[in-house]
Amino acid sequence: MLGSTLFVDKSRDRVRPVVNLFLDELEEIDQYSWASGTLAWLYRCLGQASRAGARGVAGCLTLLQCWIYEYFPGFRPSHFEPPVVGPDEAWASRWIGQPATGSVADPSVRLAFYRRALDSLTPADVFWTPFDQRPHLEVRRSLYTGVIRFADIGEFYDPARCLRQFGYRQMIPPPPSRPQRADRPEAPGGYVIRIPESFDAAWDALLSHMVHIDMYSQPWRTYPYETTADYLDWFVAHSHCRVLRDDGDADRLVDSAAVRFDH
Repeated sequence: MLGSTLFVDKSRDRVRPVVNLFLDELEEIDQYSWASGTLAWLYRCLGQASRAGARGVAGCLTLLQCWIYEYFPGFRPSHFEPPVVGPDEAWASRWIGQPATGSVADPSVRLAFYRRALDSLTPADVFWTPFDQRPHLEVRRSLYTGVIRFADIGEFYDPARCLRQFGYRQMIPPPPSRPQRADRPEAPGGYVIRIPESFDAAWDALLSHMVHIDMYSQPWRTYPYETTADYLDWFVAHSHCRVLRDDGDADRLVDSAAVRFDH
């Protein structure tokens, strides 16, 4: 469970030694926040995979894939309506045994195709609240803002950057927190993010380290991807709005892939 599902790395049948430390006191296992630890490890793996020299991705890809299916219906398995799960069932079990939407043999063509599909998304193509209109009422800690950690790995978690997932209008978030050290070279092996342990105190002081969403923003008024008037200009100025380079070669790759891709 720990080595091949939650904290997956690229060592195949090996498990990081640090994982065993969490099993020393079996009676304390249910006291750990396994969800936030899994997310912190996935965030770190995605950061490493974003480097130019990366050749793969680790982490809990089951979580990542199910997140994609929930929020982006256009990438779900074809002709499939996920069933309702019971209160004691894992939410991800909705997607068990479902085939992918299709495949393109050439990896470079497949990558270009999906990048074009992402660039073509509109706000209406996103299911903004798949886990209920106000999920934070059920899981209050989802509004925690601070550091989430797996062993010595810490990553920042900031729900203020995705308020629409909680049923609220998106507004310009506050500036992000800064790590003590950040090295992100092209080679993923040199990827280092260090966050002072003093930041961990926020986890036990939830009331003072959470987005008080009712004071921070307002519920949607007209549509589920509503933003404040100044947000989109800020977003364009601070984000990479497209993932595919805009040239003729990319268009030809996508056109050839579309012929062979089974929707």
